[in-house]
Amino acid sequence: GWGDPLNRDPSRVVADVRDGKVSPEGAREDYGVVITGDSYDKEATEALRQSMRAERGEPPFFDRGPGYPTLSGGRTSAEADDF
Repeated sequence: GWGDPLNRDPSRVVADVRDGKVSPEGAREDYGVVITGDSYDKEATEALRQSMRAERGEPPFFDRGPGYPTLSGGRTSAEADDF
């Protein structure tokens, strides 16, 4: 999707978890949001996001998600991404 997943508003990630769109594990691994019950831990989320940013470096302009290589036969980007 568009934008850095680590910039997504944590309250929206909480809503996504509540609505079954993402698991609590996915919230942590993909968005850097530490879910606590029906909310999130602000300090832990900020620390995790900082650590994740330092570890991964600059994110791609467009992230097609973790399932894309499987669907595309192993490619990690589409021809349209190379502009």
